[in-house]
Amino acid sequence: MKKLFLVAALAVFGMSQTNAQVKFGVKAGPQITNLVGSDDLDANSKVGFNVGGYANIRFSEQLAFQPELLYSFQGAKTEAKLNLSYIQVPLMLKWYAYDGLNFEFGPQVAFNVAGKQKVKNTITGAGPLDGTTEVSSDIDDLETIDFGLNIGAGYELSNGLNFGIRYTHGLTEVIKDSDLKNSVFALGIGYTF
Repeated sequence: MKKLFLVAALAVFGMSQTNAQVKFGVKAGPQITNLVGSDDLDANSKVGFNVGGYANIRFSEQLAFQPELLYSFQGAKTEAKLNLSYIQVPLMLKWYAYDGLNFEFGPQVAFNVAGKQKVKNTITGAGPLDGTTEVSSDIDDLETIDFGLNIGAGYELSNGLNFGIRYTHGLTEVIKDSDLKNSVFALGIGYTF
């Protein structure tokens, strides 16, 4: 994985030495997130979001490199609601197949900045204490770094507005000593300046 990031860094440096066209933009959108793996978590998907910015380095009519910096709110629903927050750095290679239609692929590294679980407790038969309360606590043993692979497609209009869909599959475990990995389907709306 380190070699892949080194190659990407060298590619960016090499492109900066050419006549590459560099544009910057912002993006945001909803996402469906989950934790997948053979550990029997019985997790259901939950809705999250992502927001951030990017640099689009276009070095030919059909090829671009797009590093991004995103905040991503992820997690899953089990008997508890798991809320995970990441700062993500995707390194996307984009191929423009026709006009504004593009396909993308690339690795990402994400840094966990928060992990909470919310559990609902229901108390019955205790008179005035009857009811449901929600207790929030930190998730123990969260990994701080998450590596993943992205694949997606998008369309860019000539006025800078763009739309995309992306799937991210985690390559490393989210919680220590488990095989649970992030799985994210994200929609994005962006604007390139």
